[in-house]
Amino acid sequence: DALLVPQRAVQELQNLYSIAIVGADNKVAFRNVKVGPRVDSLWVMDEGLKPGEKVIVEGLERLREGVVVNAKPMPAAPADAAAAKAKEGK
Repeated sequence: DALLVPQRAVQELQNLYSIAIVGADNKVAFRNVKVGPRVDSLWVMDEGLKPGEKVIVEGLERLREGVVVNAKPMPAAPADAAAAKAKEGK
């Protein structure tokens, strides 16, 4: 029941971690988070992220707080797709 976020979506500065979220109004908001262990290329989010929130993974260097974005779903990584098929029993 852990929330996992791609490592590249997590920014670290002096042991403080943050992520960019797309709000209901499609505006970018930066949020400090507490990270747990890493699992392969994913971080476990201990605090600061709720289920269902949209995390920005690409283009972080161009973002600013409050900017309106047109977010698109991230394609599943090949390893994620293989794990999903294995879970489905295919």
